[in-house]
Amino acid sequence: MADTTGRPKRFRLATFAGLALLLAGGATLLYDLFGPEFSYEEAPVPAAEWAAMEPRGPFPVKALTRYTLHQGDGASVPLTVADYRDGRNQDQRVTLYAAEAGSTAARLRHDLWRAAGETIIRHTNDNALFLAWWDDAQRIRFLTGRDTWLDRPAAAAFPNGAERGLWEKVGGGFAAVPAPSRRLARWLTMETGAALNEMKAELPADRPVYLLVCLDDLARVGEIEALAGVRLPLQAARFPGSDLHGQIAAVQQWARQDVDQASYLVQQIPGAGVRAWRITTPQGRDTLLARLLPFSTSLARPLPQLQAVYQSGWGSYLTIYALNFGEGKM
Repeated sequence: MADTTGRPKRFRLATFAGLALLLAGGATLLYDLFGPEFSYEEAPVPAAEWAAMEPRGPFPVKALTRYTLHQGDGASVPLTVADYRDGRNQDQRVTLYAAEAGSTAARLRHDLWRAAGETIIRHTNDNALFLAWWDDAQRIRFLTGRDTWLDRPAAAAFPNGAERGLWEKVGGGFAAVPAPSRRLARWLTMETGAALNEMKAELPADRPVYLLVCLDDLARVGEIEALAGVRLPLQAARFPGSDLHGQIAAVQQWARQDVDQASYLVQQIPGAGVRAWRITTPQGRDTLLARLLPFSTSLARPLPQLQAVYQSGWGSYLTIYALNFGEGKM
């Protein structure tokens, strides 16, 4: 998908959900993957390859499955899914970023998630509760054993039948009770103050609550919109090349188009330039999702009820907030 003209290549952002895991390939943003020509294969990962993939966590892995997603134009994306039994002796699934995948982006994601898991274990107690989107939540639970607000995808997030069937398998089945997914989606799309007020009223006051967001959550916007029943004013573009300063200037110019204040976020794609997102309305800048992620309009506006207690490298890929709603919330 390289653009030899040097102009940014634009994409429809997350019209079909589930793109976060597809970004493991790094250089290519796949979109409309789940069209009529979409297909996938699944096969067990040989036990001899497990050690190289480093699927480390507090729970032993029972099986590893590799899903290979195909599009009609020949594009393919591998997903590695681990089956394990959690501390409640319940069967669980988690999608892992494989360290041995041969992709710089996949290796980075693997290392950043492992570091975040180690930090969570060191600095939170067993009573901690984590809010995160379902795929992030599954990784939190697998890497740390901590409780999560939700841990399965919601069927209603996937209007496309082929996509729905895939994520039902990859996610270990759909949530029997989808209400937590709908509430989290609603909070993320609401005006920040209103969202935090609802969260304070609903979340437990007797345990420390944390909220984890990841840049890849932007690729889950289709799911969030489907569950919340709203459209978020977000657009994405890719800026190829190796001149980072020139790319940032181009991103800033693009982000200012048709708005009174540029609001953008940039993530480097190893070997393939940068990917950028922009918010296209003033109201969009005040949604909770926008305030949680490192958009240019959010960085100078910290939220008093949310304390950023951890942030990874690679463009602030992962951020963990402690919710300061009452005593015991850090």
